[in-house]
Amino acid sequence: MNRSIKLAGLATGVSVAAVVAGALVAAQQTPTLAAASGGVIPIDSVSSPAPTSSTTPSRPPGTPPTAPSGPVKLTLDLTKLKQGAAPTTAYVADRTVRSGQIEFTLPASDGPVWDVARAGTGGALVLHSPKDDGRAVLTTWSGGSRGETVNDVSSVRSAADHSTSAYAVQPTTADGTELPRFTLTWRDDASGEKMSLQRSGEHGPIVHAVQGSEVYFSALSKTSKQTLYRWTAGDAAPRPISAAPTPSAVSSDLVLAASIVSQADDGSCTALVELASAKKRWQTCDYAVDELRSGSDFALGGPAYRDGYGDGLFAALDLKTGKAVREWSGGSAVAIISTVMEDDDHVLVLAEQGGKTAIARCAPKTGTCELAAPLKKGTGDENNRPYQLGH
Repeated sequence: MNRSIKLAGLATGVSVAAVVAGALVAAQQTPTLAAASGGVIPIDSVSSPAPTSSTTPSRPPGTPPTAPSGPVKLTLDLTKLKQGAAPTTAYVADRTVRSGQIEFTLPASDGPVWDVARAGTGGALVLHSPKDDGRAVLTTWSGGSRGETVNDVSSVRSAADHSTSAYAVQPTTADGTELPRFTLTWRDDASGEKMSLQRSGEHGPIVHAVQGSEVYFSALSKTSKQTLYRWTAGDAAPRPISAAPTPSAVSSDLVLAASIVSQADDGSCTALVELASAKKRWQTCDYAVDELRSGSDFALGGPAYRDGYGDGLFAALDLKTGKAVREWSGGSAVAIISTVMEDDDHVLVLAEQGGKTAIARCAPKTGTCELAAPLKKGTGDENNRPYQLGH
């Protein structure tokens, strides 16, 4: 599930969901982060039904990817997965933020964590809710030390290389109503230099992608019309992007976007478009598009209709056709809380089953899954879910 669509708050375990229009100590058997820092180890666990091979062999450089084989629709059962490497993206285990060699512990007073964005080589931007009142605070961390705190941040995103980031500040009234104004801030993650853009007459900002000094974000008008913008840090005003008027995702290289073309009571339809030419590649009414990663053959998708606690499924969609290469269902036993692309070939899944929570890693090309963080007691319903996914 895209955090721009639904934020699942925790760390202290309190579940917080923010629905936006259009839009992390592992247990004793978890491998060390040092072992994971060189990349994801081959997956040798499977979701049901099992493919014929139990391993994912490495592919020599320059070799074309093997076309996925086996069943498209699979069922995720966390209790049947073997333990693999820890996530290589940012995540929270209890109150410890981990990402590669980065590790620091958040004080309990920081409250539930909503998101974590990697910032530079040793830093992170943590979006959390100290008062558990639905209002988020962004805190910067570098080298394990706490930095500045920014109130009323609604969305944060880092560039794929973590060199720059951007976040949106959305002020609200006492009852939580968004005011028709916001501030978008771009940040150089090495120097801490910042540049801001003030906007009035709009609200609900979502940062979709950052690359260098370029920021792609969307906002809502007073009539809830969503617009995608491109802003170059330092410019006085952003440029509207008509190619994707109702975006749910923008690729990390700013080339592609997913745009919701229709919405109804029973779901939505989404188109994949090329931003430069406004050319539509495909359209799907079977899935929502949550994430687009530069270099991957897949788009990360979720259900076209979302309601209730978690999602019932997640899917890898062929970037050329929009058809599902794999779809994992939680069935009646597993609640899918959030998903994120770990790298070009793997998806991380925060999921709950039987009063416990885990982070699973699934490979669309093989259909196999493993545990990236082991099943641990606690769920959002019980206000003590032990993990959260960042990016």
